[in-house]
Amino acid sequence: MSSNLLKMIGKRIVQSCITIVIVTLFVFTLIQMVPGNPVANYLGATASAEQIEYYTHLYGYDRPVAVQYISWITGLFRGTMGQSISYQSEIADILLPRLLVTLSMVVPAFIIGVLLGVFLGILAAQKRGSWVDSLISFFSNIGVSIPMFWLGMMGMLVLGLKLHILPTSGYVPIERDPGDWLKHMIMPIIVMSLGVMASFMRLARSSMLEVIRQDYVTTAKAKGVDKKSVTIRHQLRNALIPIVTVMGSRLGTMVGSTVLIESLFVIPGLGSVMMNGISNRDFMLVANGVLIISIFVAVCNLVVDILYGIIDPRTR
Repeated sequence: MSSNLLKMIGKRIVQSCITIVIVTLFVFTLIQMVPGNPVANYLGATASAEQIEYYTHLYGYDRPVAVQYISWITGLFRGTMGQSISYQSEIADILLPRLLVTLSMVVPAFIIGVLLGVFLGILAAQKRGSWVDSLISFFSNIGVSIPMFWLGMMGMLVLGLKLHILPTSGYVPIERDPGDWLKHMIMPIIVMSLGVMASFMRLARSSMLEVIRQDYVTTAKAKGVDKKSVTIRHQLRNALIPIVTVMGSRLGTMVGSTVLIESLFVIPGLGSVMMNGISNRDFMLVANGVLIISIFVAVCNLVVDILYGIIDPRTR
């Protein structure tokens, strides 16, 4: 690994840390402005003023916002995220298992969508103007236009209620029964992967067509370089640059936007628990959830920058 690439990685790490701090500060300040008392919401309408005051002081909600933020950040360095008032448990014990559930759905969907999308997009570019290109472009346009929520409902209706092939909802931990886990997760994974596949089909096709027109590709062909070498060494490598750039942001976005799929298929993931935190005014739960998503997005972008520097040395 060259020194320029190491410098670039170090610079990106510093930028990511600064971004995460800014995001956490913004979110923590914003959720404090949400009307409602989380303690009163948790205790219910029958709680007395003395009880509300006691638990408000116990959880530190009566302290200034700046003091609460500093206490939260220092707690993170000690390895604790704080206490959830709605779940009455350590927040890390709530969010981290839910994150693993979300990743067990998002990562396979992302991998399937990217691999199939890039393959079909490159195939469409190489067969441009043919019926193959028209068919792939047609389905990619449909895939981009159809909402995931509607597609999920159609999958439940056809595969679950009509054909009885797959369960319509629910979740089984993979460590308990891998086969049952797969039966419950295959439909959400397919639904999420279709949108990813459609977008990467369009991106790969346009990127490949742009590379095919470049002079260095024409020169390589004129020199008698075989078709396979031209495709892999000259076309594919340069076409991957914009694709890799989008991959990091798309994966991070998928983790932060699974709430609809999790709600539809009743999957206890990160999105659903954060929605419960918002409805219950559980400020610390929401803040830590946003922190986890921000760190995940930053890591994805860092990996993309490393891959970008390896593929295109000009960026180092």
